Amino acid sequence: MGQPKLLLRLGGESLLRRAAKTALGVCPQVVVVVGAEADRMREELTGLPVTVVENPDYAQGISTSLRRGIQAASGADAVLVLLADQVAVTPDHLRTLVDVWQRTSARVVASTYGGTVGPPVIFHRSIFPDLVRLMGDVGAKPVIERYRAEAVWVPLPEATLDVDTPEDWIQAQRLLSGRAPAPGGL
Repeated sequence: MGQPKLLLRLGGESLLRRAAKTALGVCPQVVVVVGAEADRMREELTGLPVTVVENPDYAQGISTSLRRGIQAASGADAVLVLLADQVAVTPDHLRTLVDVWQRTSARVVASTYGGTVGPPVIFHRSIFPDLVRLMGDVGAKPVIERYRAEAVWVPLPEATLDVDTPEDWIQAQRLLSGRAPAPGGL
């Protein structure tokens, strides 16, 4: 991408700041885990009422960031995990997940898209120990699968757009400028 992707600007704001504001639209407490370029990432969040947690072990994989975030929110009844590069996810999408969790008290409320399940996802506090035991470049998917029988799935085709490549970035820019259809044909 030529630079840290979370610092890419979309609609005048970095992907990181956009994601933090999306979470703030729904969550009373927001923890943002930063790794590479931590000082620049912190600067992007200036003025937002978020808790920034640095992950010095980020090079060891995504599980280390998940662990830091869960540890920082250990007193919560549940956590909503959101990835900053899922640029089409809105506060309304997150509200839907929260509403489902509040109605069902499910241990996992996960988004479904592109033939898979994943973030944004809500985990009940009883699952926090499983999340902090993850190792390496592994996200929460193994934990989601472990609790499949106790999970509720919420269709969220917008989460399909995950900015990982220059092509994804072009699609994100087109989508948010209104020049491309949303993922999942919405």
